[in-house]
Amino acid sequence: MKHIKRKFLKEHKFTQDGYDFTIEQGKVAKKIKGNLNDFVPYIITTDQKFIQGFFYNLDGKKVMIGEPNPIVIYFSNAQGFLSSILEYRNDLFEGLKNDKTDVDVILNAMFGFYSVVTSFSSSLFNSLEAMINSKIPKDFTMANSRRRNSTMNKYEVIRHTGFEDKIKIVLKHITGNNFAEKKNSDYNELIKLKTLRDNITHAKANIDYEVNYYEKLYTEALDFNYEKSLDSAKEFINFYEDNLIEPCDCGLTH
Repeated sequence: MKHIKRKFLKEHKFTQDGYDFTIEQGKVAKKIKGNLNDFVPYIITTDQKFIQGFFYNLDGKKVMIGEPNPIVIYFSNAQGFLSSILEYRNDLFEGLKNDKTDVDVILNAMFGFYSVVTSFSSSLFNSLEAMINSKIPKDFTMANSRRRNSTMNKYEVIRHTGFEDKIKIVLKHITGNNFAEKKNSDYNELIKLKTLRDNITHAKANIDYEVNYYEKLYTEALDFNYEKSLDSAKEFINFYEDNLIEPCDCGLTH
């Protein structure tokens, strides 16, 4: 997969007339009075892009910073870790096949492999969660299946609804589309990703042994199909927001 384009929140391109008009209006605009925290700032770039920003207090002065789209950043992070995962795993397997390989080479490869696996799984799953949560409207409510005659607001849905129900129930209710039904094989890959991420986050040793023994966890990580998981995550994100994950023309892998 090619390196992807960076994206910012509310980003769109001005027409030349729209850009010229906005710049002129900015020259005569009155200074905002009152609390700036009541406003969402927007930034106009020299290449005629309009993007959402946020205020940051830098040494006592309010400055504006453009808001990167977290979905894209998390996905891009995972994409960056992928090449390291494949390289470390290959070095590990090739070293194990050669009886003359120094044991330190094997140890370094395994340590490096699992380090980037933890970062990949966390980043990629974060991109999925960020996509789901971004699609839930501010005033959204739904029935609470755990409590009779009770409803949940957006915050409660995000906090108390499981990943699978968010896709099959919440997003279907909001968008009318069900990724799990229309792209079931990709959906199953996302469930595998969630399982790996959960097992890493809540690492548990095999209880059949007196010592902490993580054979099952490490075997799962070594056998996992990271490329397919990344492709399925891209399918999921672009299913709900067309072309949000978009290849960059720079020609780099990352």
